[in-house]
Amino acid sequence: MMTEKIVPGHPSLLNKGMLSDHQTANNLADDMGWKSKLKLPPKDNRFKTTDVTDTRGNEFEEFCLKRELLMGIFEKGWERPSPIQEAAIPIALSGKDVLARAKNGTGKTGAYCIPVLEQIDPTKDYIQALVMVPTRELALQTSQICIELAKHLDIRVMVTTGGTILKDDILRIYQKGLKIEFMCIL
Repeated sequence: MMTEKIVPGHPSLLNKGMLSDHQTANNLADDMGWKSKLKLPPKDNRFKTTDVTDTRGNEFEEFCLKRELLMGIFEKGWERPSPIQEAAIPIALSGKDVLARAKNGTGKTGAYCIPVLEQIDPTKDYIQALVMVPTRELALQTSQICIELAKHLDIRVMVTTGGTILKDDILRIYQKGLKIEFMCIL
């Protein structure tokens, strides 16, 4: 399991040790209420097939993700990782290449966007990820998911596709804050 037990005053608590030794148990208790303050969408009560529901029971918090990323995940309405996300996210976070296959609508975009967003350093002012997809529609769709997941992070996402003015794309690349580029080469 990829999570640590929460012990007040312990130096390496959630989110990769981002809580300091100086935090008190009271501050920690207040801090743990962040999830209840989110603006969650209505619960999705649609019927789901086993390729989406047959999980190991993991939670997104167990991946030790940045709180801001977790906020985006939960505000997107994702309550638990899908099977493809459970399998791919830990491997991608460890820095290994992932080749995964799953049906449409099973969470593949989240399976690669979440590790990419987790590894982006917002203090570095250059493009840190390039995502290449085969169609313009997929570039727009996946970048939108990435933007929604990153809404609490200081990250800008850009889509570049064929049929646009190259000069405009180059100017957009050099705007401050761009961290992820979604590209479709036709």
